[in-house]
Amino acid sequence: MGAAFLNAPERTGAAPRPNRMTRPAAALLAVLLLAACAPQGPTPGTAAAPSRADLVPDAHDGPLTTTGTVLEDAGHGPQLCVGAVATSYPPQCGGPDVLGFSFDDVPAGVYEAAVDSRWGSFALTGVVERVGDRDVVRLTAPPRPTTEPLDPPLVAEFSVDFTTPCPAPAGGWTGPDPARASDDALGSAGALAPGVPGYTLLWIDEQAPGHRVLNVSTAGDLAAMESAVRQVWGGALCVSPAQRSEADLARVREEVEASVAPLVLDVQLDAKAGRVTATALLARESDQQRLDERYGPGVVRLSSVLRVPST
Repeated sequence: MGAAFLNAPERTGAAPRPNRMTRPAAALLAVLLLAACAPQGPTPGTAAAPSRADLVPDAHDGPLTTTGTVLEDAGHGPQLCVGAVATSYPPQCGGPDVLGFSFDDVPAGVYEAAVDSRWGSFALTGVVERVGDRDVVRLTAPPRPTTEPLDPPLVAEFSVDFTTPCPAPAGGWTGPDPARASDDALGSAGALAPGVPGYTLLWIDEQAPGHRVLNVSTAGDLAAMESAVRQVWGGALCVSPAQRSEADLARVREEVEASVAPLVLDVQLDAKAGRVTATALLARESDQQRLDERYGPGVVRLSSVLRVPST
């Protein structure tokens, strides 16, 4: 079995931003949250969310750690790559400057060099500082070469379970009109479904060679979605409920990007999971709490590049 997308989950905000961090890291989410709504306290009787390793506790004011690629080229000194890394040679990426780092101080065998660029994977320990109009990472300990990834990872993986959630009908997944189950009909369904209110995601579940189930999830009326898709598609169809529409998630993503960029370095929309993920240079537990109060728990998952050192 396999799945194919007619509209794959979107990834955005991952372009390199090497020298454009223009707000203090301590005020990471203030602009978004103050502009979006009046301050709200937690719901009475609701327990605080458990600590997460990819968020910094508000009380922590010491050095922080991270693991990732450090790259320098003819245009800039060492920078910590955050977000997408172009798989060219040499690679291309961007992020905060790393002060106190020099490739001349690490063994040549632990990094690569080509076309006026040097890069490698390192574990870093340091603090966030304001230098001019930028936030940078200043090392408080020598960098350590490593091949181990950051745990938990910066960007949560997209949902990968694209099996059909509906029970198989009597007689199997055949559809009422197999003659209207062609590729052209599938394309028509892919163009029509996003226009139905509540639309979230569309994918194809290949049950077996030549046997595919068209899946559409919606936060709106299931019967209305099925009726609309059946106008053009006669093959096997599963219409399933979703927590949030693609339009609602796209609005949240745009608000996060517009209000806290560029300190939020990478933003993704995962319609299958019904959430937006955001990676920031420094994100504290209270930042996540305020996002939960603004959008609801789990709608935006915030992850910090810098973490509290493990003991």
